[in-house]
Amino acid sequence: MRAAVITQLNSAWEFQDLADPEPGPGQVVVRIHACGMCFSDVLVHRGHWPVRLPIVPGHEPVGEVVALGPGATTLRVGDRVGVSWMQRGEGRCLQCQSWHPVACEHTTTWMDMGGGYADLMVAWESGCTLLPDGLDYTDAAVAFCAGFTSMSGLRNADPRPGERVCVLGVGGLGHMAVQLAAAIGLETVVLTTSPDKAEYAEELGAAQGVVVGDDPGKALADAGGADIILATTTSADLVARVLSGLRYGGRLVTMGVTGPLQIDDMMTLLFKQCSIKGSTHNNRSDLVEVLTLMAAGKVRPRVETYPFAEINEVLKRVEAGQVRYRAVLTPN
Repeated sequence: MRAAVITQLNSAWEFQDLADPEPGPGQVVVRIHACGMCFSDVLVHRGHWPVRLPIVPGHEPVGEVVALGPGATTLRVGDRVGVSWMQRGEGRCLQCQSWHPVACEHTTTWMDMGGGYADLMVAWESGCTLLPDGLDYTDAAVAFCAGFTSMSGLRNADPRPGERVCVLGVGGLGHMAVQLAAAIGLETVVLTTSPDKAEYAEELGAAQGVVVGDDPGKALADAGGADIILATTTSADLVARVLSGLRYGGRLVTMGVTGPLQIDDMMTLLFKQCSIKGSTHNNRSDLVEVLTLMAAGKVRPRVETYPFAEINEVLKRVEAGQVRYRAVLTPN
């Protein structure tokens, strides 16, 4: 099979011919039809994730099951599936026994198995999720990181009917978060440093798009405030300074990988009784909910598509923040 391989950090990814993978017990082989790229791929490229080189990257893969290993009982050859970042837990720890394997300290991920920028990918059956009929592979790929992360952040915020959601940052995650919040009936406002994204916010389902400057918290408060802030930006500075825009009892959920987060606004935390929490992929039900909303036409990723051959150019575009709003690569 043909695959893009990281052989050295901060260097161009190499295309190599590798042996076709064979599924072990409980595993499947997926023929890749599409794989999205997000900023986490840039972080892998820079060495911020603990991967062992060489490795095939790619954590938003979707495709068709072409082989089953011994003991694979749920999936069938020909099934259309996507593969999650976290594919299985160890099974015996307290978290796994409590049916919460994403919290397992010994999870198996694409960083152990190899990712989806290849013709074929081996994955644990437990890490695969069926795609709804009619959902395009290119769109479906975005659900497996951007959509999953955004919905888990929204659900972890425990939204209540009538509450108002602010999405901070409109990239791969943010453009999905806006649509997901609107799809479940919540009024949504977008904060962004990009005027073009603020103008586009209403097309994504937001009631309002606001361009922020030095004081995002004041900008949010002036726009009516929010009960929930979904922070999808990679800027720790923006996250730290948006807190004052929360309403009483508000929740700030941060999902972007930022630098050190220093919160100075203790007055908002104390006297408005607000809270801050981090969130990433949580319950698998969040992913299924995203796929269901996408299949129903209520959420549609905005993607730029490229052939695998252009993967290094796409990586540069993602790193520079030039993609609107998710890059998806397909086999040549």
